[in-house]
Amino acid sequence: MHWSLFALAALALIAAHSLKLPYAAKGRLSALTFFAVGLVSSAVLIKGLAHANGIGRTTDFDKFVNAATLTAQQDPAPLIVFTGASYSRNGIDPERLTLALKERGYNYRVVSLSIEAASILERDAHLNQFMDAIGRAPTVVFVEVSQGFDDKVAYMFGNSKFSQRAIEQFDLRTTAWSLLGLSNRACENTSECVKDTAFLGLHSALNFVSIGLLGKSEMARDAEAIPAYDPQFEPRETVDPTEALERADIVPVEGKQWIRSYRYQQRKRLLAEGVAHVAYYQPPLLDQAERAYTEGLCRGELIALPCIHANDPDLMASLNGVHWFDRGHLLDSGTAIYNAWLVDQMIASGILEPGA
Repeated sequence: MHWSLFALAALALIAAHSLKLPYAAKGRLSALTFFAVGLVSSAVLIKGLAHANGIGRTTDFDKFVNAATLTAQQDPAPLIVFTGASYSRNGIDPERLTLALKERGYNYRVVSLSIEAASILERDAHLNQFMDAIGRAPTVVFVEVSQGFDDKVAYMFGNSKFSQRAIEQFDLRTTAWSLLGLSNRACENTSECVKDTAFLGLHSALNFVSIGLLGKSEMARDAEAIPAYDPQFEPRETVDPTEALERADIVPVEGKQWIRSYRYQQRKRLLAEGVAHVAYYQPPLLDQAERAYTEGLCRGELIALPCIHANDPDLMASLNGVHWFDRGHLLDSGTAIYNAWLVDQMIASGILEPGA
């Protein structure tokens, strides 16, 4: 256990003792006031000192960041970072992509920062963590887009409520953006909006008062380094692969106001920090409506930006077979097909320089 944890515990006890309710205080209001002051003061003290010492709620995402950091530190080549959710964790193989690019004369190193159920808000926080750790800006950042995440800002609550990851991500910044999304109806219906708002308040409160913050002594930088790519070799469910050949009507699309604003702010910040290109993509999936949404984004909101959707008839035809883990994720054989196609698309976009 790190020495600073003992120091934090001691300071918390001192703060609790100094802010205890005076004997002379009378009435429920006085008791509540002193309790609130003590709670807030202790929470701010613990959180500030924990942050200064690099202590936080470590999750699997920290392990993926550490693996990507080691890779980037060992290879000085320009970096291409893919940041996504489970579609990318199964569908982006950094080693395959790096090797394919080098074989084509493009000396880049690809890393992935992708984990299941990760909203763009959570992914952005860990992208910042990665950039701070390596001390340089990636040349290209590919941001996964998905209708599911655009239309449901609190997607995590349907996946793992009250987990370390769920509590860890809802700091003041993420909470503010989530509230903006909920006000923009980025939820399934009125009932779900109410539930998501309530869960948001609870998770934000748990984050603020540092519940569980010191329960694990491991610092983020000391977490085990594990690559994000999660290859699958046996199907999880029986699917109809002919869905890969189906195509919905494509119309230009703009995301909800909250996500348009967030993507703009994220691009602005990354470019200011030295990233040369911010691009968008989505790995293949069988749901034709969601594929159509992403292609519509590439033709609409993101038309002036590098945007690689997987709703390509030739690509989907090549995946019409036993290449699916389930309806939304690829087996390793499908990842090999997709990544070979993706390299061609990355080169064709013009954002990569030969021999970089």
